[in-house]
Amino acid sequence: MDILEEFRGESDQTICIVGTIILSTKLCMADGNFSSYEKDEILKTFPTNNEKLKETVLDIIDKASKDKNNITYHAERIKKFVDPKHEDFLDFIVATLIKFAKADHHFDEKEKEMINDVIDVFERDKDKRNIFQKIKDKINLKDN
Repeated sequence: MDILEEFRGESDQTICIVGTIILSTKLCMADGNFSSYEKDEILKTFPTNNEKLKETVLDIIDKASKDKNNITYHAERIKKFVDPKHEDFLDFIVATLIKFAKADHHFDEKEKEMINDVIDVFERDKDKRNIFQKIKDKINLKDN
């Protein structure tokens, strides 16, 4: 079953957080190695003192790391689930992915491609395109 399907009836905020965890996990796996450090960084980004919530986050990370679908598939699913009136959530996801890509101080070409793919899926109109282009330019993401 699709990971997001488990959260179908939840709020857009919940879908956004779950989606960000999925995409972050996929991004962290770009180099073929999903380290404990990267998992800890995801946990630090979504901190909780609630043990049940922490287990849920770890479960999402585990499922995302085993999931065979690519980052574009998940970005399309997230966009479908998030109400257009909450499009700022999509900007949050892109910003979080950029944070993870920069966390190891090495912005890998594969990571750039993956972030570009997510940005392309999330584009909605000219105004948004300009915002995403500024993000791409700021971190030197080049169109291939």
